[in-house]
Amino acid sequence: MQLPHFPLHAVLFPHLPLPLHIFEERYRTMIRDVLADGSPFAGRFVVSMITQGPEVGADPARQPVSARVGTVVEVRHAERFADGRWALLAVGLARAMVESVERSGPYPVADVDPLPEEQGDPTTTAALLPQVQDALDAYLESVKRYAATAASVGRESHEVGKVTGSLDEVLKPIRLPDDPLAASYAVGGMLQIELTRKQQLLELPDAGARLAAELQLLRREARLLADGAISPMSSADLHYNPN
Repeated sequence: MQLPHFPLHAVLFPHLPLPLHIFEERYRTMIRDVLADGSPFAGRFVVSMITQGPEVGADPARQPVSARVGTVVEVRHAERFADGRWALLAVGLARAMVESVERSGPYPVADVDPLPEEQGDPTTTAALLPQVQDALDAYLESVKRYAATAASVGRESHEVGKVTGSLDEVLKPIRLPDDPLAASYAVGGMLQIELTRKQQLLELPDAGARLAAELQLLRREARLLADGAISPMSSADLHYNPN
């Protein structure tokens, strides 16, 4: 199938939300076409991570190069401003292979092949789920401890109490879905790691392989946070919305 192609400095997993601010003219046109009544795109386009080049700019010599594996998204909410910009909320539907990209039109259009959604070995995957849940719990606790410690520097005790209370509210325990595929995508979205590592997770062939890799990453990141080797991420990045 053919879908408009939107390269981004981001990696999106299926089931997860993607808020977008559309301001470049070619992508304004793209969204108008995607959302038009009777559109052959039916509210959908494909996103993939930029590996080289800029995210914006119309210079043909500086077109971005992006990963071949991306995610088909569907627009769930759209607001158009008076000046033509768009505010969108899209949701990832499925992984897809982005084949050739045609750039001769007003915006890029790609040949897209959906990728199979496999769970992997059911016994192995079932054993991984509780381990990943435990590792995620430990990871979030490490984030909370690190952030509370950082907040205590130079603050009065009552201010520290407010910060800690806010962290407790934001970083509540997150219960992963029972479905291994959905769980693997949820963890991939919450992990605050390099985009190249996120892309590697997206490209793994099944939920079992993804959960196994995420288990190691969760444990690694928790250790680094405990050792003070990395800074905690924004709490907003840890929200999971199973649309």
